[in-house]
Amino acid sequence: MLRRWWMSLPKLIRFMLVHIANGMAIGCVFLLVLIHWDVGGLGTVLARDHSGLATLVLFVQTALTFGAVSMGVAVMNLGDD
Repeated sequence: MLRRWWMSLPKLIRFMLVHIANGMAIGCVFLLVLIHWDVGGLGTVLARDHSGLATLVLFVQTALTFGAVSMGVAVMNLGDD
């Protein structure tokens, strides 16, 4: 059923969704690496936040940014062969 729904979407919408999802995944991995290596004390600061709100906001904003950039690059390269 999910495959039928996915295939019913227009080709360009599927193209954009795939590239947004790839960018979001890359953004989350990038942020996890920054937190793990404690770049700029980021991991330490997030460890002090007991509510988890700062981590959630940081992940959402990073994922949206990377997803938008990934989609933009993909759309700009559509004309290239």
